[in-house]
Amino acid sequence: MTTLATLDPARRVALWGYGREGRATRRFLSTRVPGLVPTLVSDGPGEADGLPHLTGDEGRRALATGAFDVIVKSPGISLYREEVAAARAAGSVVTSGTNLWFETPPTRFVLAVTGTNGKSTTASLIHHLWRGVAPTAALAGNVGAPLLDLAPAGGPVVVELSSYQIADLAYGPDLMVLTNLFPEHRDWHRSHARYFADKLRLVDLAPVAVLNAADPLTAMRLAGCPHARWYGTADGWRVDDGAVRHGDEVVFAGTDWPLRGRHNLWNLAAALAALEAAGVDGRAVAPRAAGFTGLRHRLEILGARDGVTWVNDSISTTPESAAAAVRAFADRPVTLLLGGHDRGQDPGPLVTALAGCDLRVVTLPDNGLALAAGLTETPVAHADDLAAAVAEARAITPAGGVVLLSPAAPSFGRFRDFEERGDRFAELAGFARAQT
Repeated sequence: MTTLATLDPARRVALWGYGREGRATRRFLSTRVPGLVPTLVSDGPGEADGLPHLTGDEGRRALATGAFDVIVKSPGISLYREEVAAARAAGSVVTSGTNLWFETPPTRFVLAVTGTNGKSTTASLIHHLWRGVAPTAALAGNVGAPLLDLAPAGGPVVVELSSYQIADLAYGPDLMVLTNLFPEHRDWHRSHARYFADKLRLVDLAPVAVLNAADPLTAMRLAGCPHARWYGTADGWRVDDGAVRHGDEVVFAGTDWPLRGRHNLWNLAAALAALEAAGVDGRAVAPRAAGFTGLRHRLEILGARDGVTWVNDSISTTPESAAAAVRAFADRPVTLLLGGHDRGQDPGPLVTALAGCDLRVVTLPDNGLALAAGLTETPVAHADDLAAAVAEARAITPAGGVVLLSPAAPSFGRFRDFEERGDRFAELAGFARAQT
């Protein structure tokens, strides 16, 4: 794929979607192809930012009938929509911002992080640790800077990639790490089988794949991978007895940092395994983890009010991540705010993982009731919106307890993104702050 080499100001280019990556694509193209004016295409009305703008059926017809030479699709738009196949059949090149960045071969080392859960924290940890020996290391992708805002040259770059970005990725990083695999994103990929296939394309694209032997689906699907370097093994990086170990050696005790939950120790093990594969001494940089404070919206402790601690885990969009969040506070009573956009997720893992927890649940539209249906031993209340859910949680949470927003579902339809949902939760809880 050589999209950039064929672009000139006369080419018909569409930006399909205009979120964070779409805006970065516009900035990138304005410097690489001066004079090019792309057309913004979107399903509904929105800010055109001075660009020609096609919306609704008009935009979809233009895409499907070959009105554009090149279409740069935003990650949130499914690769499996009918318009994509029609556009390609009509002769359009459909690509992504991630592919555009890789088309000019980076001279910097690229380490990509993916997985169903934990990829944002793991990518941020790798970046934090790497800066101890490479101060110019960069963080980009879904966390950090938009990838297209980075120069192709410079220090090493850690890139977080979702399955949406990997599904049509034509280029591989120097090294990739996979945190875990769970069924997810069936609405975008159309099936869980396709989700796994798209996610695991990154393993094939990278010459070195750092994989989690302790994750059952990863171990089963990638057994025998010839270029794998495994963690979660008895003689490698692993988590045991509340510490990150390398073999039998305790390298980092869980008591040495503020992040809660065993899953975060596994994120650190993944980060150290990836850095070791990149040629960094994991034992030497591990102490820097003590200074890692975590991510906004990921088990973010907002503070306490009237003896109750409020925790923002709005980035949680899977049952497994919500279960891990509740277990991180297993020593305290928890009121869980659960639910969001319904994409047909299986509530079974959540129900199984939360058995025996001191738990109350307040469900949110659209799928909160469905996710909580199997929690037959747990008090469950329903709220019509986030404000009502916060009010209910405030009323039912005992002193010493935790109110936890960990929805196990995306924010689509009610909030712009998980950041807006998390900031609104913080505001309702009495911890007003600048919006992200």
